[in-house]
Amino acid sequence: MEINIQNYIGYRMDLLPRIDWNIRFFGAHKQTVHPGWSMTKEYHHAFEILIVLEGVQETRLENESFEVHQNDILLIPPGFEHKNKNIANDSMTYFCAHFDVDEPALRMKIMKNCDWVYTPSNPSHSRLRACIQQWLDIFNDPDMTVSKAKLRAQIVLFELLEILIDLQPMNTESHANQSMTTAKHAKEIAEAIKSHFRQQVRERHGNTDSDVDDTVHIQPIIASLGISPNYGLEIFQKIYHMSPRKYLSDLKLQEAKVLLHQPEISLTEIALRLGYKNLSHFSRQFKKWTQMSPTEFRKLK
Repeated sequence: MEINIQNYIGYRMDLLPRIDWNIRFFGAHKQTVHPGWSMTKEYHHAFEILIVLEGVQETRLENESFEVHQNDILLIPPGFEHKNKNIANDSMTYFCAHFDVDEPALRMKIMKNCDWVYTPSNPSHSRLRACIQQWLDIFNDPDMTVSKAKLRAQIVLFELLEILIDLQPMNTESHANQSMTTAKHAKEIAEAIKSHFRQQVRERHGNTDSDVDDTVHIQPIIASLGISPNYGLEIFQKIYHMSPRKYLSDLKLQEAKVLLHQPEISLTEIALRLGYKNLSHFSRQFKKWTQMSPTEFRKLK
């Protein structure tokens, strides 16, 4: 019997884009701090968004200082060293959250477009404020379960990402200086390393061929971006405060934790996906990272 494939697919088919990325949302909290409060200098591999709900905060971001007033929104890209301080005479209340998405094109678009401070006069402020308010509403819902809160928080994050890719930078002078150029190159290197790593993880999924090249080669990746490898290594260390090899190691640890929380994936399969020739090698490395074995970590709730 002859089958007419046209009966199954029709004469026209529209496809939505394939989604193959990981999104993280963490460290979200609302806090009231006393006068004179300050935090130690820090940086993250993820984005941070913060709103001052009451009071005034001073933020040192790289070599610039900003006063963040009530209802001002601060958006800090990955890798930027910053320090916050309450400079009001009274207590200060703020909300902040960290988020990350391992889609290089999306991350780079957000980093290139975003300003650091959004005041109520900024055209994008109302949309950003409405998103943050949805996160704040989760705290005030007495019927909110943990599972529902996770789903609600993720829905809001998707809405925020949609807003961020629509942003157009207003503070062009600040974004045109040399420090921004250096940071941009460092982040391009980070995105390229992450992209190569994710690609190799996908290629190793279900592939048990021991002859597969499992090495992510850092210097050729930098050179492929039109950046001198030696210069690239120098600026990466300056912005991220670690070597590209350490950054890659951190990516492996993050991926290992994600995979270990999926009990249907065997430890041997996880080791292979991460580029280790055998389970014992992966187990030794994971214990160096976390001071516990993969089996012990998997048992954690």
